Amino acid sequence: MNERPTDDRLTKLTLPLSARLIDAAYAIRENRTRCAIVLSDDRVVGVISEGDILRALLHGAEVHAPVADWISHGFKFLGEADLQAAFELMRRHGITLVPVIDADFRLQDAISLADVLEKVDLRER
Repeated sequence: MNERPTDDRLTKLTLPLSARLIDAAYAIRENRTRCAIVLSDDRVVGVISEGDILRALLHGAEVHAPVADWISHGFKFLGEADLQAAFELMRRHGITLVPVIDADFRLQDAISLADVLEKVDLRER
């Protein structure tokens, strides 16, 4: 059973539910989005952020503790890749990564803060 998307970009943004906090920290360092999308049976079950990892450690969790105990299940997501909608979610909720999922919660894409900022026109209007 494959728990990660085949797309290389998405693979860097995801972790299996069986991952440990240390795995999440390495993934976040690699993907530079400050969080990772957690998958179980090819479905998005939550996200884990740098803040979640810090919260876990401050509560006494070991770095080899399962991410399953610390992920955010109430994550924000979109049903289609819409940069404007992603920006609004990021602005409103202070998040840096928005999964794009289908009706079965399978990961289709993800929009990072870097993706949004790349498209911003900073010229005065």
